[in-house]
Amino acid sequence: MPRRMFASLITSALIASAAHAGGAAVQLVTPRCTGIGEELVVDVRIAPGAPDVVGIQSAITYDSSILQFIAEEPGDPPFDLPIYFAHSSAQHKIDLAVGITPPAAPSTGDVVVKRLRFLVVGAGLDCTPASLVAFRLDPKVRNLLTDANGSAIGPVLFGLNELNLGPGPSIAAPPDIVAAPPVGSMTLFTTLGVVTASGCGPVLNLSFVRSDGEVSLAAGYDRINSPISVTWTVTDECGRTASDVQTVTVDVALGDLSGDGEINGNDLAILLNAWGSAGPTGDVDGNGIIDGQDLAIILNNWGPAAP
Repeated sequence: MPRRMFASLITSALIASAAHAGGAAVQLVTPRCTGIGEELVVDVRIAPGAPDVVGIQSAITYDSSILQFIAEEPGDPPFDLPIYFAHSSAQHKIDLAVGITPPAAPSTGDVVVKRLRFLVVGAGLDCTPASLVAFRLDPKVRNLLTDANGSAIGPVLFGLNELNLGPGPSIAAPPDIVAAPPVGSMTLFTTLGVVTASGCGPVLNLSFVRSDGEVSLAAGYDRINSPISVTWTVTDECGRTASDVQTVTVDVALGDLSGDGEINGNDLAILLNAWGSAGPTGDVDGNGIIDGQDLAIILNNWGPAAP
C-alpha cells in the first residue's frame, strides 16, 4: 500500500478526536421486503458535496442475531485501493479502510467506497431506522474521511445506505375517463377505477391530488375545470414514492345543458327553471348555486356547442 495513504489515515485518526460517526451520522433504512434467506447489501457511501476525499476508514457493527456477514465487495471509482479489511464474526464487527491510488483525482462525494453483503438469518426487519448495521465508537479505529493533506473530514459526510430494497415502488392509475354529465348538469359524478401499486410493504400509503383543488374523490368533476387530472402517489414503507396521472374529461360543451349540441333556448329554460337552487341541474360554473354567472356563460357561448 502507498505509505502516504497509510500515513494519512493514521495521522487523521490521531488528530481527529471528535471524528467518530454515530447517531444522526448514520442513515439506515431497513426494508421489511428483505426476509430470512435473502441477501442484504449495504453501501458505505460518502455523501454528496463532500470536500476532496482520498481515503475512508470505518468501524462498523451489525446485529448478528439477524445478519450473517458474507463478503465485502469493491465500491465505485475512484476508490480502487483496498488498504485493509477485517471481520470478526464473534464480535460482529467490521473494520475497513479504502483509498484512491495516486495520482487519481480525489473524490468530491456521492460515491460508494465499499459494499458489504449479508445474509438475513433472523426475523425482525421492518422499514424503520434501526441499528442492524451502524458505525461503532472504537478507540482504535476511527470513522473518518481523509483529505489529500492527511486531515480528517467530519463524519457527518458518512451514510450507510442499503441497496437491497427490492424494486422501487410502482403505480398504475386507472384508465382516463371521458364521459358526459347527466342532462341539465355540467357536473360529472364518476368512480375512478382501481389503482394498482406495489412497493416495500406490506403497508402501502396511497394518496391523490386533484387539479381542481377538490380533496374528495366523491366530489363532482365540473365542466368548467375540465380536463381534470388526478395525480395518484404511492409511498411504501421504505419511504420511496411513485406517481401516475389519470385524467377526467367532462365531455360536453360548456353551457349545453340539454346535450343537443347547441347552446340555445333549451339550455336557457333549464337554467331559469333551476334559478336560485343549489344544482347540480343548471349549475354551469359548478359553484353550487344557479345565478347570474351561469346565465352569463350561456349567453356568451350562445350558438353551436364547442367542446
